[in-house]
Amino acid sequence: MVLIPTTAYALSIFLIRTGGALGKEIMYSVYRTFLGTFFVLSPLSNAMAAEKEVVLPTINTVANLVEQETSKTLAAVTVINREEIERQQLTSLQDLLRTIPGVTYTNQGGLGKVTGISIRGTNNRHVLVLVDGQKVGSATLGEMSFEHFPIDQVERVEVLRGPRSSLYGSEAIGGVIQIYTRKGSRDGVTPFVSLGYGSHETYQGNVGINIKQDRTWATLSLAGVKTQGFNSTTLNEPNDLDKGGYENKSASLRMGHKFTDQLTVDASVLVVNGESEYDSYDSRWSPNYTDATNVHTQIEQNVYSLGATYKPFDAWTTQLKLGRSEDKSDNRDANPSVINTQRDSLSWLNTLNFDASNTLILGMDYQKDEISGSKTYAVKERDNKAYFTQYLGSFGIFDVQGAIRLDDNEQFGSHTTGNATLGYRFNDAVQSYLSYGTAFKAPTFNDLYWPGSESPNLVPEESQNYEIGLKGQMNSVSWELNGFHNKIDNMIAWAEAPIASDPDRWAPSNVEKAKIKGIEFSLTQQINDFNWSMNYTYQDPKNESTVNQGKQLLLRAKQLFNFSADYTLDKWTLGASVHAEDKRFANAENTMELGAFATVDTRITYQATPEFSIQTKLTNMFDKEYFTGYTNGTFFNQDGRAAWITLRYAMK
Repeated sequence: MVLIPTTAYALSIFLIRTGGALGKEIMYSVYRTFLGTFFVLSPLSNAMAAEKEVVLPTINTVANLVEQETSKTLAAVTVINREEIERQQLTSLQDLLRTIPGVTYTNQGGLGKVTGISIRGTNNRHVLVLVDGQKVGSATLGEMSFEHFPIDQVERVEVLRGPRSSLYGSEAIGGVIQIYTRKGSRDGVTPFVSLGYGSHETYQGNVGINIKQDRTWATLSLAGVKTQGFNSTTLNEPNDLDKGGYENKSASLRMGHKFTDQLTVDASVLVVNGESEYDSYDSRWSPNYTDATNVHTQIEQNVYSLGATYKPFDAWTTQLKLGRSEDKSDNRDANPSVINTQRDSLSWLNTLNFDASNTLILGMDYQKDEISGSKTYAVKERDNKAYFTQYLGSFGIFDVQGAIRLDDNEQFGSHTTGNATLGYRFNDAVQSYLSYGTAFKAPTFNDLYWPGSESPNLVPEESQNYEIGLKGQMNSVSWELNGFHNKIDNMIAWAEAPIASDPDRWAPSNVEKAKIKGIEFSLTQQINDFNWSMNYTYQDPKNESTVNQGKQLLLRAKQLFNFSADYTLDKWTLGASVHAEDKRFANAENTMELGAFATVDTRITYQATPEFSIQTKLTNMFDKEYFTGYTNGTFFNQDGRAAWITLRYAMK
């Protein structure tokens, strides 16, 4: 156990010398946490050290469309499963995501408020999100509403950092987030339930059942969250702004049947309904927020998929998948609107395993986007056809991966992207890789056809990414070091473009450029009942446009840090987490600063029986005031000190 405080000290000194204010924030928070936990855990060190070290296996599918051990994947991939979600007592998808290297978010005031995810300094529009393999998100905005996705419905999350348009097409400039809904693996009928209560009169509930019998399996889950929230904005009297209440209801169903050893059919359904209250504007462009009666946003996120996997012989696996995602938004403020988008898709994937060292993937997919609602768009639908191939090969100590994809979009024509990776294995435990890839982001319906600001001549955003990685495993310690350089051209930016009939008009154009480079480092270790992890990211998200050249990109921090540790003794598990971020800027000129911050969470779990547990959590225990977002002259509050208690039951 001496290693832990020593490591914390060395890391803190490094961060102070190199990280400025962020380093000091991290050091202060880390040491306050360790002073409390070290003395609890240290008497147990000798007994723990005598135990056998254990390594937990993890797999991923998002990087290469085939299952691989994460440690052997030539890409920066992080996997967080259901066990980890419950161990850290994570209460939202955005809180889960920001524990991952290179990932952060902006939020406009707590649960259910507008949230944007950034991967490696890119923006929310540059992140592709899949749910059970189906693309999701708004076709008008070009992004997903992360704030509404219920974490109780999540079985596993895989995050690929870096572009993957060569496999997935548009949107994957910053990375890919694959979310899998809940799926049980135990034989028989096993129910599960959780009930929680927290600050701001927050209630949470989840109930479900897993069924697995012979060749048939199914998981049904129902979940709900309701909170009174807190004042989202920093404005004071005389506005007397209301609290930002939020309510979310969801249901998911995953099921499948293995008809023969060669044929398996599966299906999934996710239905989400969220409603968020917030303060609105006096008028269209007013800088001041005001109280408003029945001001809210209601959103539905629905995902449906049906798939079949057929293996006619050992070397060939073919998969067919049909899916639909719906994003429905009803905004009731000073400028009410109803906007519904729908994505229908069909994909065909063929995997040819010539031998253990050579795999060829051939695929094609079709996607059709449609919009409807109260806004009148010049074009209301478009389709995209794509063809792609990928090769995975091993030659002695070298690994080779290459992919190429051709997209044919109805609105912006053909676009070709690719990826090439060379890996070198020093031994069975350590490997490196060098990668080059291209990606693109197609203009959204809002970019092209927003009423009054039509810009149909926009071209796709494009990126080139270079990456070098080194990863390894020694006994129970897994580590990873990545360096990346991402250049983005033709970025779409909205700016004032007044005309005689509309002096307040804004319109988009391909004027922005960006260059983002950085490094990521992570460590993970599990020794019997003690596990800990840390990760650190340094990135330089720089504006390369003519205007504001060399400035830091809007609302992107240069440094990110995470630390988490848990120890189990008999029926008790004690844990703590630290999250820290460097300063960010609220304007493109970098004259308005949002300060660096660090928060500390502590948690306790009591496993009363193998099936029943009681969990308590204190978030932001030192009540740190900080901001991640800024709009129209207003900073948005983040939650201060908050407490949670959760009861869980899962039949074993």
